[in-house]
Amino acid sequence: MPRYVLGCDVGSQGLKTILLREDGTAVAESYEAYTISHPRPAWAEQDAGTWFSALTNTIRKVVQETSVDPSSIVALGVDSQVDGVVAVDRRGTPLYPAIIWMDRRATRECEMLADLEQRIFDITGVNLDASHVAPKIMWLRSNEPSVYEKVWRFLLPGSFILYRLTGQLGVDYSNASSTMLMDVTKKQWSDELLQATGIDKDRLAPILPATKVVGTLLPGVADLLGLSSQVQVVVGCGDEHAACVGAGVISKGYLCDIVGTAEPVCVASTHPVFDETKLVETHCHADPELWLIENPGFVSGGNYNWFKSHFASEEQSVAGRMDKSPYDLLNAEALHAPPGSEGLVFLPCLMGAMTPEWNSYARGAFFGITLKHGKGHFIRAIMEGSAYGLKDILTRIEAMGIPVDEIRVVGGGAKGDLWRQIRADVTGKVVAVPAITETTSLGAAMVAAVGTGIFASFNEAASACVRIVERRQPIERNESMYQEMYQLYRQVYASLKPCFKTLADIQAQEHCLKQ
Repeated sequence: MPRYVLGCDVGSQGLKTILLREDGTAVAESYEAYTISHPRPAWAEQDAGTWFSALTNTIRKVVQETSVDPSSIVALGVDSQVDGVVAVDRRGTPLYPAIIWMDRRATRECEMLADLEQRIFDITGVNLDASHVAPKIMWLRSNEPSVYEKVWRFLLPGSFILYRLTGQLGVDYSNASSTMLMDVTKKQWSDELLQATGIDKDRLAPILPATKVVGTLLPGVADLLGLSSQVQVVVGCGDEHAACVGAGVISKGYLCDIVGTAEPVCVASTHPVFDETKLVETHCHADPELWLIENPGFVSGGNYNWFKSHFASEEQSVAGRMDKSPYDLLNAEALHAPPGSEGLVFLPCLMGAMTPEWNSYARGAFFGITLKHGKGHFIRAIMEGSAYGLKDILTRIEAMGIPVDEIRVVGGGAKGDLWRQIRADVTGKVVAVPAITETTSLGAAMVAAVGTGIFASFNEAASACVRIVERRQPIERNESMYQEMYQLYRQVYASLKPCFKTLADIQAQEHCLKQ
């Protein structure tokens, strides 16, 4: 009887589960969506309980829809959105909504640490930024003291799921490396930064390799999932880290472009490399022997989802009647707009900027609107804005001496033909597409398979599981147009930068008046 492994991706907009056979074949997959709450500008929260409900439903679905004997499923791995905080009591019950990665409420807490900005970067490899975990914990202490006092552990999303599955605590190198609290070279919590932030190490999970088996499913959980209580569960990793594993980005020359709600851009390295400009951070890879040099993700597909939700009711209605995705109809409209969107530029900063620099106060903008521009132009401009952000990061990675021969694009955006071509044209690089584009859940399963010995190494896992089905070449005439539009995008951001803080202050004043 062949063995099987489950991989679960706790994403921002939903959870996906994949069932992987030991020969590397994906047998079944299931997805369940959930929502993000934005109670104030630049805030983003979720109910952590919906993650576990979605995990339960998707696992039960892939098991029920196949003829696989549940007893042949031997391992489970979870990857998760990075930089979220779930404050739990001793029973593991959330005491406050999960503050997720895109939330930028903790700007004041970052300002309190401004004198330590360079020291933080030198130790952790990450920027002093409100997106990270440490400022969010500090915000809870300052603004929700009654909640803070009751907290047993501050868990990251993956750690929360791990605890619900096994009753064991753990956070892997990749997730911990984005908290702003881990020494990225030593791969352990930094006593210096814990002291500086006033965060108690005993209220964090212990740091472990992603591949470590922490235990088996709790009996009640196993029954709920329809699995054996002997299923081994590994610590798991961050979502972009799993996506890189699933895309085969485990050696030099490849860049992983993960086009989901956010767009992390990553390359693997055998040693920690630090970006003096701080556009790119130094994280740990899912492979415990590697590091991941990355921009952890500006909002990308989330911008497209925002546009669809607010300005595409007709397409959503038609798509529902046709049993199609509304994105297919929107992509078709974007094809009517030429490369460069006839001068329309979009800044992908709806939840602050992560490129062309890190700026919590930045906001999105369309520039160059005329009476000529229609819906297709706006859709294409959103796609192009994400590609300009990708070019920002690619340019910086190559300037650091890390060569990139091929971009492997994965995630929901990889399914769109226009998305892929725009990325090739803007960057001038070959864009490769794996057979399985949703590589996060695949990567989670591969991490579990390596951790439980089904594969001897990540290289062996990649050989079995990763297959490239398309390599898209840039179109020369489009490249020259995009070189000019890219420079305009940079100029628009620089020109609006002085306005961002002013706008943030106005929004804060408006909220105070409403209260």
